[in-house]
Amino acid sequence: MSRLRQRTSSPFSTGLVFILGLGLLFAPAPAKAGNRVVAWGAGLITNTADGYAGYNFGQSVIPANLTNAVLVAGGGQHTLALKADGALQGWGTNSAGQLNLPAQSNFVAIACGFLDSALLQTNGTVIVIGDNGDNYANPNYVPLGLSNVVAIAAGRYHCLALKTDGTVTAWGTSTNPDTYVTNFDYGQSAVPAGLSNVVAIAAGAYHSLALKADGTVTGWGRTDYGQASTPSGVSNVVAIAAGFADSLALEANGKVVAWGDNTFGQTNIPAGLSNVVAIASGWWHNLALKSNGTVVAWGAGGGSNPYVDYKQTNVPTGLTNVVQIAAGTAHSLALVGTAPPVMQAAIISPSLGTNGFSFSLPTQNGRVYELEFKNSLTDDVWQSLPLKAGTGGLLQWTDSAFAAMRFYRVSRW
Repeated sequence: MSRLRQRTSSPFSTGLVFILGLGLLFAPAPAKAGNRVVAWGAGLITNTADGYAGYNFGQSVIPANLTNAVLVAGGGQHTLALKADGALQGWGTNSAGQLNLPAQSNFVAIACGFLDSALLQTNGTVIVIGDNGDNYANPNYVPLGLSNVVAIAAGRYHCLALKTDGTVTAWGTSTNPDTYVTNFDYGQSAVPAGLSNVVAIAAGAYHSLALKADGTVTGWGRTDYGQASTPSGVSNVVAIAAGFADSLALEANGKVVAWGDNTFGQTNIPAGLSNVVAIASGWWHNLALKSNGTVVAWGAGGGSNPYVDYKQTNVPTGLTNVVQIAAGTAHSLALVGTAPPVMQAAIISPSLGTNGFSFSLPTQNGRVYELEFKNSLTDDVWQSLPLKAGTGGLLQWTDSAFAAMRFYRVSRW
């Protein structure tokens, strides 16, 4: 029986590397948090020709005192960062109070709408601050008694919450009688009856998406470009994202699928794009994070339209070691670090049988997991088995081609 734990230089290694002679596995030490945020697009780029400064509020100017960020989120005119200690930091415009952040350090997730901020607390409850003019984002309008929340998303006039039981709660627009908001009510807050077994959520401007544990995607709300209507054949999905009027899905094989509005090329997946582990959508542009820690962007940003092009798709030269991505209306964000912000893994029931090597791993909703292997430590490249979406419960991996001895690691985004 061999025993080995190895630390690697890969930005995605959780530290979980184990050698299998008789199926003995080792859990990793906690990975270091990413500690540098990179941003580009609106907030740094001013398009004076548009006569509208609405996309230039410093949302891409990273505060000099920002450290130990583990998660970033982009809104219409502002940016949020969640720090390793559970505290929050924000920058950009505070025109609607979206940066009036609570002082406590008990947050585990963040989401940005156009002029509001949704914050998930460690106790599973949600706070929303910011644009109260339409009442959809007033904290008092978070559904009474909402609890056991594990993920949040924010659109233009609505918010979504994923609960531990796999159901989705939504509020705003179609749950609110405000006259102005009613003009933008496309049913984006009307969760389809019977929707269950959801593991991830995404909110576009006026539509909503839910990823189910079986790898299928359900959409609702505005669908004039087909953005809420999942194309046939889209399956084995492990992550989703929603833009202004387009939608993205990441499949288990690392390929990206897009549908909806293509006015600015936002559904034109770059040729040869593969090995993707995470996706993000702005209003008119999209981002993909590859397993080698690099970012690919497409859609608005590279043209001369003064209303949408803020160079948000001009990925900074030399950007590597990225562990998380996010997109605002017209800006892009990347979290750079030595490893994804992960918790210590717990391997359960490793076994070697006639069907190969298998084990189970507790997973979180909204996370993407990847099992990689080498047949020798001298191999230069880790080989990947299909990605899996976290379910909030145990997921099982099986390597049917298990060799006499093989090295494995599990990464999480």
